[in-house]
Amino acid sequence: MLSLRQKYREEALAYSFLWPSLLILVALLIYPLFDVVRLSFYDSNLQRETWVGLGNYVALASDPLFWRAFLNTVVFTAFSVVLHLVIGLGLAILLNMHLDPTFRSVARGLLIVPWLLAPTVAGMIWVLMLQPLGIVNGLLASLGLIDPNFAISWLGDPATALGSVTAMNVWRAFPFFMVMLLAGLQAIPKQLYEAAEIDGATLFRQFWHITIPQLRGVIATIILLDSIWTFRAFDPVYVMTGGGPAHSSEVLATAIYFDGFQKLKFGYASAEAVVMFIVLFIASAFYVRRAMSNAQ
Repeated sequence: MLSLRQKYREEALAYSFLWPSLLILVALLIYPLFDVVRLSFYDSNLQRETWVGLGNYVALASDPLFWRAFLNTVVFTAFSVVLHLVIGLGLAILLNMHLDPTFRSVARGLLIVPWLLAPTVAGMIWVLMLQPLGIVNGLLASLGLIDPNFAISWLGDPATALGSVTAMNVWRAFPFFMVMLLAGLQAIPKQLYEAAEIDGATLFRQFWHITIPQLRGVIATIILLDSIWTFRAFDPVYVMTGGGPAHSSEVLATAIYFDGFQKLKFGYASAEAVVMFIVLFIASAFYVRRAMSNAQ
């Protein structure tokens, strides 16, 4: 039996292996987080720091551009997540049907391609597609949906800029939902559907009373994850519109970037980042609670 000293020595040795990882975590995550919180109480630029207390947060509360960016972020996240779920679930159900195995493999491989693209690459592809002389306007004109002599400026019109970025984000990220939901569908026991058919349940009732309840855990998890990822998205908006025109597609991530690195208002940008962190922390807390409840 190990003595108390030997036990503590082995535990100290075990913990010593964690120090390199802990130092990296502190250097790359914890210290920057605390520094951002600290800067949010200062009027800071590259030359000086002046204590302003809650001044930056008071300014945020009365800044219409901040609230517009916050609202755009909420709209961008909500529509992206809902459409990811609807499209991903629909395609997962189709791929889960009795299809030719070769066709299913090819279709699944093609549908997952957008997810493999980096957000910057996907954004540049859609910028080219949405140009006034791009493929989208050409397709709509060939279908007679728009006047061939009138090209829509999808990214240059405040009415369509945010919707265009959202459409790109939906196209790029729906395969994540499709793959996760397809795995969930394949884990549902076939006996449940067979029993429902014997009882005379319609396809809709099978979907509502068997498929959805069996996928509830997967759906909740991927919605929370996707909400976190989408809420902090920066690349799609920056690449496609840069937050314009006239701040119509500005989101929190781009507002923080422009305020901090172009306007050199580091304290104000830090306050915006703290607000984003609080929102993401609340969503992450729900996700961790969900994950822990599933593990028990």
